[in-house]
Amino acid sequence: MNALKRLAFLPLLLLVACAPKTQAPVIPGAMPNDSTTLQAPEAGKPGEIAASTDGKISASKPAASNGTPPSSWELSGAMAAKSKRKAWSASVNWMQRGAGSYQIRLFGPLGSGTVLISRQGGTVTFRDGPKSATSSNADELLSKQTGVRLPVSNLYYWVRGLPAPGAVQSAQRDSANRLVQLRQSGYTIQYLGYSMNGKTALPTSIRLQGNGVFIKLVIKRWRI
Repeated sequence: MNALKRLAFLPLLLLVACAPKTQAPVIPGAMPNDSTTLQAPEAGKPGEIAASTDGKISASKPAASNGTPPSSWELSGAMAAKSKRKAWSASVNWMQRGAGSYQIRLFGPLGSGTVLISRQGGTVTFRDGPKSATSSNADELLSKQTGVRLPVSNLYYWVRGLPAPGAVQSAQRDSANRLVQLRQSGYTIQYLGYSMNGKTALPTSIRLQGNGVFIKLVIKRWRI
């Protein structure tokens, strides 16, 4: 009886074995052994920000312009300056008219009232009450009169977030192409903040150190 049952199931087994295999439906665009793991985009493609080996921030394409830095302006804020011989702080009002003309007023430095530093053409004048002195070199004049060598000629550029003419030891910029740190002429200049003035980004906090001098400038208002 058992032999008859086995013979009855034999045709059924043969039919199953000979049946064609059914293939899974092909999904358009799928690849064999496709994985759902997403790959990170390769670095260095246009518009991506990448950190270089020296820690500087760079963009693989030029960043958008921050506007044209002004050659004339008026700013107000506060300044602290320190050297081995002197240390003072003052409120500051700086009016610049092109590269060759400025008036910088310091209120309260050195225990006095108002100090005026002005330049017209090639002559720099220092006035502290009835006291007055002139020179063709602003840095040396201020070193002699205030005890702190202020690099006024380069500050014309640095205060706007620009390198001064001449060699630059190093420069670091952020993703918006604004200076974050600059090493030039023996000074390290750090830019701690910016504000937008129209289409132009201008510094609001600058720290400068070098050549025996430490200076901090906080700019509360720009007028351009």
